[in-house]
Amino acid sequence: MPIRHKLLPETATIQTVSDTNIDERGLPSDNWSNTFTNVKCKFESLGAEEDREGRNTTIESFNVYLEKGVTIVPGDRLVRGSDLHEVTMVQPVLDRYGVECYKRVETFVSK
Repeated sequence: MPIRHKLLPETATIQTVSDTNIDERGLPSDNWSNTFTNVKCKFESLGAEEDREGRNTTIESFNVYLEKGVTIVPGDRLVRGSDLHEVTMVQPVLDRYGVECYKRVETFVSK
C-alpha cells in the first residue's frame, strides 16, 4: 500500500547530472537538469555536525521519504527551496508482496 500523500507534506525536485558538457575553457562541466518536479516528500533532519577537516562548514544529514514511482539514485540531488541535498543512499520500501510503497533516501546539505 503506498504511503498517503498527507504524510508527505512537502515537495522537491529531483535533479540528475550530465557530464557531457564542455565549458568555455574546453574542460568537462557538470550540467544538472530537472528529472522530476513537485515530488511529494517528507524531510527529517538527523542532525548537523561541523566538518573538522580545516573547513568552517556545517553538514546536516536527512532521511527523506519520497512517493513511489520516481527514479532516483545516489549521486542525484534533491532541491528543496534553496537547499541542494546530495543523495547518498536510496532504499525502496516494499510491502509484504514485494510492491514498492515509497522510497527512503539519505541526503546531506553543506552550509
